[in-house]
Amino acid sequence: MTFRAIIAGFLTAALLVVLSNPIEAAETKVVAKKTAKPIPSPSPKWPPQGFKGKDGVYAKVPTSKELVGLLSAKVTLQSVVKKCQEFACGAVIAAAETGCEWWEVTSQVLRPSEDSSEPTKLGSLTTYAAGSKNKVQTTIFLVSGQKIEPDVFLTSIRVICHRSASDKPTFGHTYIPVVTPTPTASN
Repeated sequence: MTFRAIIAGFLTAALLVVLSNPIEAAETKVVAKKTAKPIPSPSPKWPPQGFKGKDGVYAKVPTSKELVGLLSAKVTLQSVVKKCQEFACGAVIAAAETGCEWWEVTSQVLRPSEDSSEPTKLGSLTTYAAGSKNKVQTTIFLVSGQKIEPDVFLTSIRVICHRSASDKPTFGHTYIPVVTPTPTASN
């Protein structure tokens, strides 16, 4: 007898033993695993809470906590962080009900005045940024050309949603410093 014949005989005998002892229904347990269903993200509330709005355009200046969260979530923003270590910066979160082709944000760069209660204007900043879709919030960073000094801040932030692509500018920042008059020498 060959080795194959011995194995075939052994398997046949094992099969006969299994078939002669049927499994009782009490020994059988049927289990169905539940499949995990993805939990849908809640749809964002509209209009967004904490935003100021006019004619379907909404904006707000993020808190420092929100800003840290945005910067830590996106590695691509590291270049903005580097610029803001040298220049006065700000940010605004904007959204539009019908979307925007591009955004325009104007602001003023100021510092407290030593002589009066009114702050001193250091310059004007205009930022042009890429558009966003309907009801999508986008963060626009405002990077001035004003060197960081103590107490320098951005204010009078005005957000404009442009819905026409025909006059789209080059995206970026334009900072215009206030020209301070130079003292003239008297003869």
